[in-house]
Order: sequence, then C-alpha cells, then structure tokens
Amino acid sequence: MFTTRPDTVFGATYLVLAPEHPFVDQLTADEQRRQVNAYRREVQGKDLVSPPGRRQDQDRRVPRLLRPQSATGEAIAIWIADYVLMEYGTGAIMAVPAHDKRDFEFATRFSLPVREVVRTGTGEPLPA
Repeated sequence: MFTTRPDTVFGATYLVLAPEHPFVDQLTADEQRRQVNAYRREVQGKDLVSPPGRRQDQDRRVPRLLRPQSATGEAIAIWIADYVLMEYGTGAIMAVPAHDKRDFEFATRFSLPVREVVRTGTGEPLPA
C-alpha cells in the first residue's frame, strides 16, 4: 500500500484488498477459503463502472474477512471487498475510519474500531 497521509497510519484499523489481489490466496485462512473463492467468482461477473451492480456502488459491497495480520504491533483485520479495484493504485487500501468518510461507513457497518489520530489546529478531530 501507499499513502499520501503518513500522519494517519496509526489510525488504520483494517485493510481492504481487491478480490483479484495476488495476496488474497496467501492471506486467506483455510477455513474461509471456500467462501472467499465463491465471492471472488461472483465479483468476476461485475462491471467496474456501469450500473446496475457496478463494483463501486457503496450498497453493493459484500466483503469477506481474511486472516488477521499484525501491523504496528497489533492484529489488524484484512478484508476483501469489490469496491477496491486492482486497476486503481495497488489494489489495497489502508482504512482510517476516524478520518475518511467511506472508511467510517464501512467500519460502522461491520463494528470495526475507529481510532482518532489527527486533530485540527483548533483541537477538533479531523473530520471523517
């Protein structure tokens, strides 16, 4: 992954990979492999940008959890979701829900932690 906001790295509470990402096979726990593979086949039939059912639609996300990994000394969940595209960037995102609206919505939906790490000059939290 690459970030233009290194100040938010410590607020990352989960990661998301595109279903086609080459690391998905390596990171999928054996007990989840059947479900993950079925999801990946389902995603192959979706258009990247044309509705209905395009991969970038917020309400169409159907993520699957992979094996938790260690980042910054603590376990961090790794998900796959069809809204992350291999064709854009590295096909992997670092999610910082306290400071990104889309990450916040995802974290809220799946009861994932939200860790605030950046405040504005007025002491207010940087908005999601």
